[in-house]
Amino acid sequence: MQISNSGGTYYGQLGLQRSQDSLQQASAQVADASTALQSVSDTGNVANPQADIQDGLINANVSELNAKANAKVIGAADDMIGTLIDIKV
Repeated sequence: MQISNSGGTYYGQLGLQRSQDSLQQASAQVADASTALQSVSDTGNVANPQADIQDGLINANVSELNAKANAKVIGAADDMIGTLIDIKV
């Protein structure tokens, strides 16, 4: 019997990678908005970088939740493989 570990583990790792990419984008969004906020206060422009900061922080939170969910997928796949090995041995 061949046990393939590519199912849940693969998709969990893929999801973790996507979560990390999304977190990097959210962090860049917050950093850019913070720079824009400083620029607005220096020049007096009417832009609203605070909304961008809030959006970036919300996206960072979503990325964290996605990463936790994908970690659970990997854990469940690991448990399933462990159970299959216990049954086979």
